[in-house]
Amino acid sequence: MNKADIPVFETFDAFYEAIGSPRRSHIPGFDVFTAESLEPAARRCMAPYRQGFYQIGLLCDFGNTEFNLNTDMLDLRENPLLFVVPGQVFSWVRDKNMKGFFIVFKKEFLGSSFSNLVNDFPFLKISEKSTLALTKEEHQSLLFDMQRIHSVAENPHPYQEKMLEGMLGTLLYFCKAIFERNKTTENHLSRSQVIANKFEVLVDKMYVDTKNVSDYADQLHITPNYLTTTIKKLTGKSAKDIINERLLVESKTLLKYSGLDIAEIAHRLNFQEPTHFTRFFKKLSGTTPNQFRKS
Repeated sequence: MNKADIPVFETFDAFYEAIGSPRRSHIPGFDVFTAESLEPAARRCMAPYRQGFYQIGLLCDFGNTEFNLNTDMLDLRENPLLFVVPGQVFSWVRDKNMKGFFIVFKKEFLGSSFSNLVNDFPFLKISEKSTLALTKEEHQSLLFDMQRIHSVAENPHPYQEKMLEGMLGTLLYFCKAIFERNKTTENHLSRSQVIANKFEVLVDKMYVDTKNVSDYADQLHITPNYLTTTIKKLTGKSAKDIINERLLVESKTLLKYSGLDIAEIAHRLNFQEPTHFTRFFKKLSGTTPNQFRKS
């Protein structure tokens, strides 16, 4: 990828064009396609980007595929179900033998059925984990549902959009049940571990907007001192260290993949002055932003 700002694909077709797929959507706000259909035209590797729509992926075979979300490599073991939501930074290396289904949709496609999508389906929040572990039975059930959705989408019908809207809603409720089953594991964690897990997802959501530990403590309804002590005990790092490390990762991503100048990156990451950003970057990485970009 040439040096350019990390792109944001607001439409399905803009995304398809960027990955080199000849596919074009024909249903407003909704599409579904198989992983196999990406061959042979689509790219095998995609540098970081953001998208303006939700994506659900169910893989049956992934080979050497790697998905990176917000710089973290996703765990694709054992029947993975994955979600990409607007605002996240996504990149991937695709194995040519990858098999499965991908559904992409806009919130508007569900109409008034769900007034607040992320409240109804919390696994679509940017702060939640991006993969869910499935049992064999859950995987088979979701695979059957996605095959039916794909069939309806590929065969025009007078009530096609209404059918797909209902089928997508049903699929989301099934995903919600799986999400809630996965979340029950928190009941077996210590209070400290629960706090640490929640802090981790909050950092991924809020690190650009605020670097203040007190803001995260407020969200967790605990004191800043208690948060810092808890994180230090479990990780050996302070809460501030965790925030700064996440900020450094995004800084390096922008320096590596964007054509933004240093001042623009500093502004995007909410530093008051470019010099503040340079000082921050050098302190944590041992090199200046310009030196890192040239390396």
